[in-house]
Amino acid sequence: MSSPELFSRVSGAANRLIGHLQRTQVDDGSWSVPYTGPNFLLPLYVITTHLTRRPIPQAERPRFVAGLLRPQLPDGSIGLHEESTQGAVFTSSISYAALRLLGENPGRPELEKMRGWIHASGTPVKAAAWGKFILALLNLYPWSGVTPVPPELYLLPRWFPLQPINISGYVRIVYLPMAYFYGRRWQAPLDSTLRELRRELYPQGYGEISWPKHRADLAPTDNLVPESLPVRLLMPLVRRLEPLVPAWIRHKALKLTYEHILYEDEQSDYIRQAPVNACYNTLAHYLEGQADRVEKSWAKLPLYLWQHPDHTACQGFTSSKVWDTAFTLQGMTALPAAAVPAGVVQNGCRYLCNNQVIDELPNPRRYHRLPRKGGWPFSERKNGWSIADCTAESLLALIQSKPFLPEPVSPEIIRDGLNFILSYQNRNGGWGSCDRIVGPEWIEIFNGSHVFADIMVDHSFAECTGSVLAALALVRQEFPEMERIRVDRAIQNGVRYLTDTQLPDGSWEAVWGICFNYGTSFALPGLRAVGIPADDPRVKLGRQFLLRQQLPDGGWGEHPDSCYQRRPIPSKTGLVEPTALAVIALLATGPKDEPAITRGLEFLLNTQLPDGDFPPQPIPGLFYRTTLIRYDHYKRAFPLKAFAKFLET
Repeated sequence: MSSPELFSRVSGAANRLIGHLQRTQVDDGSWSVPYTGPNFLLPLYVITTHLTRRPIPQAERPRFVAGLLRPQLPDGSIGLHEESTQGAVFTSSISYAALRLLGENPGRPELEKMRGWIHASGTPVKAAAWGKFILALLNLYPWSGVTPVPPELYLLPRWFPLQPINISGYVRIVYLPMAYFYGRRWQAPLDSTLRELRRELYPQGYGEISWPKHRADLAPTDNLVPESLPVRLLMPLVRRLEPLVPAWIRHKALKLTYEHILYEDEQSDYIRQAPVNACYNTLAHYLEGQADRVEKSWAKLPLYLWQHPDHTACQGFTSSKVWDTAFTLQGMTALPAAAVPAGVVQNGCRYLCNNQVIDELPNPRRYHRLPRKGGWPFSERKNGWSIADCTAESLLALIQSKPFLPEPVSPEIIRDGLNFILSYQNRNGGWGSCDRIVGPEWIEIFNGSHVFADIMVDHSFAECTGSVLAALALVRQEFPEMERIRVDRAIQNGVRYLTDTQLPDGSWEAVWGICFNYGTSFALPGLRAVGIPADDPRVKLGRQFLLRQQLPDGGWGEHPDSCYQRRPIPSKTGLVEPTALAVIALLATGPKDEPAITRGLEFLLNTQLPDGDFPPQPIPGLFYRTTLIRYDHYKRAFPLKAFAKFLET
């Protein structure tokens, strides 16, 4: 096909996609899609309703039951995420408990099959650490068989590597209430349903099990990240030393952990960071007898639910609206102004401006937080957790929107966002997400989750660093005097990080997407944006990697196993999101008439639906290398940006 013909087809596809996006923009100016995927979130939500005596209304229970059973595999099990091909004892056990707490009959065929799989896999004594912990709260597992989470860690000096201030925010905020519960050894009062569950889950007899020896007894499905030797040696020692801790020290530690819980809730208007700590914190208030705080919690917890036509699901955040809106605006504003309704861009910018974090945390380091003012969260301002790449993508969107706005975005908004991302750069030159690397990276050896990798430190990531470099380059171009010395230094160090982490095959490994295609597709445009020439060996090597990854159908795609095996594994056919990202990266690093770009665009054009949207895609997102999570708006935002970049003259 000749270039004018392709240009015409891409222009038409962009117009159809703009039409779809105009029709689906919500009143607040954002785009809203379900942010679901992990299969342990909905069971925990249901279990929390039981533990806090807030039963789900009878009329709503069938939708929750449908949501819990939806990911059930043919063998009866439930995997870690919606597209898992094998079950896990962790998620199967808590899902079974949640279904029974909703009143489902143990004789229902789906439950019989699930229970049979759990028994065949060794019963919940083979579950990963998080599963055993949740079951302990339900009085379905004794604390003697649970990995210790001593609250006294909060009393240790900050220089101690395992003091929680040194641990990644995403993980620290979950283990905070876990330490509180573990320290109290609280368990739900036994009732008839829980007694029945003990019998159903443990055919060997609940009272016949030697629980301590099963702390790290794991089914292969629940041992994705084996414990290190230091953890295996340390846990028995902690168990022996714990009884020697004076009661007054335990009391002081519990008081401090609850103080931290209160702080997190009050600084997020009880939305919290994510659903796991939202559920746990709600239970903590219940145990403390804080009825008003329990009410505030239950006023916000349903924000994590997504109502599908036939079932209820639980999201990983209350939404992904800031993230999705920023990417959508970037695609729109790269198109000619005449091709995009100005009101759509203006409303999207309104959402972003309204959701920048504008207040600073009081005494943040006392509560193990970094300053947050000026950043953007993943979802909404009240979440309160500013994130480096969410801020970078929002800055890109707002600055690029200038031709569509009656007046430019306030320089103070830009300055505050810039100062935030500059403050989050790590010593290695890269950027992570919600934290800097505070503690030593070797504390990763103390990861005891069994199913999540690289959780102890909020490492630098190639995709986050690529996003930030692109934003810094645009700020430097449009606001050349704004923090110029700091910006130049940050760019230099960011390039150093990407140089140091590029793999021999030319790729960069990502952590929040799948996986080598994703990391490379963010790193290359970031390098080009800050002035690294297209003929630079780093750029040429990365570009060659993407060219080699193109599939016979013209698209790009990567199998989730590449995240576990730490090597590129192509999918069987092309997928929309990685194809669009690869096209964007190739357009940033080489000529527009590159045959691979033409084939990639053809793939997108042939995949697009008549209404401008794209068909459902496999889950493209990832966290902690093992669990997939949905970014359903990628299939719109990234193709729009690819189309726009191709159409640029």
